[in-house]
Amino acid sequence: MWINPTPRGRNHSLDGLRAIAIILTFEVHFFGGYLATFRGGNPDKIPLSDFPGFLDKVMYWLYHSHHGVSIFFLLSGFLISTISQRPRFSYLNFVRNRITRVYPAFFLALIICLAGRPYIGMAFPDARLLIANLFFLNAIPSLGIPGIVLNNVTWSLFYEMVFYLLFPAVLLFGRWANMPAIGSTVIGGIIFAYGPRLFGLDLAPFVFLFAGAVIGCLRRDQIESVADSFPDAAILFIYLAVTSLFTLSYIDASTFTWLFSGAIIVILCKTVSGRGLLARALSWRPLAWLGVISYSFYLLHSVSIVIFFRARRYLMIPGAGDVIDVAILGLISFIAAAGLSYVSYMLVERFYFTKRNPEDPAPSQGNAR
Repeated sequence: MWINPTPRGRNHSLDGLRAIAIILTFEVHFFGGYLATFRGGNPDKIPLSDFPGFLDKVMYWLYHSHHGVSIFFLLSGFLISTISQRPRFSYLNFVRNRITRVYPAFFLALIICLAGRPYIGMAFPDARLLIANLFFLNAIPSLGIPGIVLNNVTWSLFYEMVFYLLFPAVLLFGRWANMPAIGSTVIGGIIFAYGPRLFGLDLAPFVFLFAGAVIGCLRRDQIESVADSFPDAAILFIYLAVTSLFTLSYIDASTFTWLFSGAIIVILCKTVSGRGLLARALSWRPLAWLGVISYSFYLLHSVSIVIFFRARRYLMIPGAGDVIDVAILGLISFIAAAGLSYVSYMLVERFYFTKRNPEDPAPSQGNAR
């Protein structure tokens, strides 16, 4: 029987925003992989102008939507900030719950990816590489630790786990220094994101996590005030303008990080408040459903993409053209990824939501992951 995984009482607009994030992440890996595998050009090394066809340029544009993970970071920052400021917050329970939330789906995805390595002709990783990936150290380029093939996306979990473990300490330091939570959060974000540069490490993704955490420090009426200050059309225009300027290389990564954070902060306020057409659109049931299984989808979508890339010759319709080929392959890969993710959710994630933990957010806020 098909079971609806959406827990009752969740903020479905937040689930919808989570779904948008996973769709963007899928686009990056699908269109980037398609260009590199079937069109003879790695979009990481070849500029947009060097792709001759219109379809290639469109896929390049979609590949450079490297924004899904950033949205996840903002959502996680908001969630953890909200949890950490609860009156009855327990750090030990919080850490236990975060580990319980992250690792079961990660272990299942890792097993699936390791089992699939012979399919793509890759050897089993040695013990050092495997252990390093268990701690998500593939996120730090200077360590030279590659991710497990088909499971490379786990780099983002390094930032998540570090943030989970240390953000409550940021708030504790703020209380000790008699600072408001928002003040210690801003200072903590600057230190975490830019302090490591003194040691040659670029950990800019912490900007997104702490930007989301700032919203978690606001009162409900303040969040609603931000949401009401920006019409939906203006928000969408700002989002498209910022991402387009970055795709076309008119702004650098550092500038994009701050501009994009600002755009998503406003969207996040819209989704939390539930006001406006945008929030209602994000609460659309299929999007909310996808948002609930988005963590498993994030971990497993590359498996589906690789499987159907290798089966492409059996799926092509002779004479249908490249557009149809891309559409069929993308649709089948996405549907298969959703199905696989649903099974993963039901096996190793759903139990987490069947109990209400003391550190869980209020039903109106939902869960970031």
